[in-house]
Amino acid sequence: MKESGMQVTQIATTLGVHRSTIYRWVNEKGSTKAKRPSKLDPYKEHISARLRRYNLPATVMFREIREQGYVGGITILKEFMRDIKEQHVSRLVDRFETEPGRQSQMDWGECGTIVHHARRRKLHLFAFVLGYSRYMWAEFTTSSRRPELFRLLEKAFSEVGGVTEEIVFDNMRQVVDVPRGSSGPALINPEFTDFSKWSGFTPVASPPYWPQAKGKIERGIRYIKESFLEGRQFTNLDDLNRQLKTWLHDVANVRIHGTVKERPLDRLQRELPHMNTVSATRYPSVTRVTRLVSRDGMISYRGVGYSIDPSVITNRKTEVDVHESTDGVITIRLGDLIIGNHKVVDNCSPPQVDPIHAAIRRELAAKPYKTESPRKGKAPRFDQCNIPGVEERPLSVYEEADLACV
Repeated sequence: MKESGMQVTQIATTLGVHRSTIYRWVNEKGSTKAKRPSKLDPYKEHISARLRRYNLPATVMFREIREQGYVGGITILKEFMRDIKEQHVSRLVDRFETEPGRQSQMDWGECGTIVHHARRRKLHLFAFVLGYSRYMWAEFTTSSRRPELFRLLEKAFSEVGGVTEEIVFDNMRQVVDVPRGSSGPALINPEFTDFSKWSGFTPVASPPYWPQAKGKIERGIRYIKESFLEGRQFTNLDDLNRQLKTWLHDVANVRIHGTVKERPLDRLQRELPHMNTVSATRYPSVTRVTRLVSRDGMISYRGVGYSIDPSVITNRKTEVDVHESTDGVITIRLGDLIIGNHKVVDNCSPPQVDPIHAAIRRELAAKPYKTESPRKGKAPRFDQCNIPGVEERPLSVYEEADLACV
């Protein structure tokens, strides 16, 4: 069109694009001039390397290359960074679109607070979604600690019916000891690494500040918050989770998914044969903490009192070790001696007293308490003289002083 003599405005109107687009096309396709070097060229390799690891804004990158001698403007930098980021995001999204049984994603969501056992607690949402089928599993909880994460994952594996080869997560503190940084990739917690080997999956840490890399779980959490929790009425945490389980079964996993255009429940049946089997035994995780024994023979763990054998405690400040396993049992030890076993209850629950410990405490209380004290002899007699004190005066002295004032 241009070579035939048409004006740029006519070409733009005919093709339905802006004039600047026509100018760019003409310059790119028809220009034979050598491309001028850009002020940004010496720094493009550094910028590309940084953006492969971090989602840095243009202002931060601008300061970095200015310190290295860059004298150009920020506009050309923004254009260069935009192209790299789009390529990076596309690569990540394509990578995490996986075949059946390959991958699942997990994450936490903050959902405000809830009154739990007469105390206001933070309400956490744990969500787990299979990458191929989009089948979703979730549960609300008041704890996000590592033992709780293990419990929820094992429960999700069991109720879904299998384990994918990979599980993608962000740099959550329950999983990652050292976030991904300039020194290298994220350092996975050794206990979580053992848990992943025990359960049969490979943990995959998504790059920092790249929510697109785990978009399935991000959208899933938002879907639960907006379509289930918003406006919901419930009595307690158990009631809320019962309603959530029903909603996942009757609504979320049987709807026609907007992306795959199928029901997640139907796709799950095709995905299960490609998934690893669930371990028959629970992961033997142990979390150890140290506590002091109270006067009434109790230790406090996560806001709950647990009794111990009072016959072995001779000092109130005796330190004991508390071991919590993923099967919901705590074992209290004094050295190598086990002095208490309890089922873990929710935070702020009533004290957990073993009947055997209570009986021993009553038996000890019934015994006479004997102490050795020095013999008391006859008190010696003595006189104390010149004791400083208040002078005593007869009442008439004060009455005469009152009359004189009148």
